[in-house]
Amino acid sequence: MMTPDIVYFILYLITVPDIESDQRAMHRIYFENADQCEHYAEMFGQQNDPIVGKKNCVKVDTYLPEMRIPLPKPEFMK
Repeated sequence: MMTPDIVYFILYLITVPDIESDQRAMHRIYFENADQCEHYAEMFGQQNDPIVGKKNCVKVDTYLPEMRIPLPKPEFMK
C-alpha cells in the first residue's frame, strides 16, 4: 500500500551561467506552496516549463511505499 506523504509544486527554471557562452543550466526548484511557486514563475517569466512547454508549478505527490516487516525464515530454509 502506498500513501501520499509529501506534496510538492515544482518550478523548472533555465539560467545562463555565463553570458559569453551558449551553455544553459536547468534547475528544478521545489515549493510546498503553490502560490509561492507561481509567484516565482511569474517573476522569472517562466510560467511554462522551458523544455517541453507544459505549465510550471503543477502538484506532484510523492509516494513512499509502506513495507511490511519481513517474517523470519522457516527452520527448513536456514
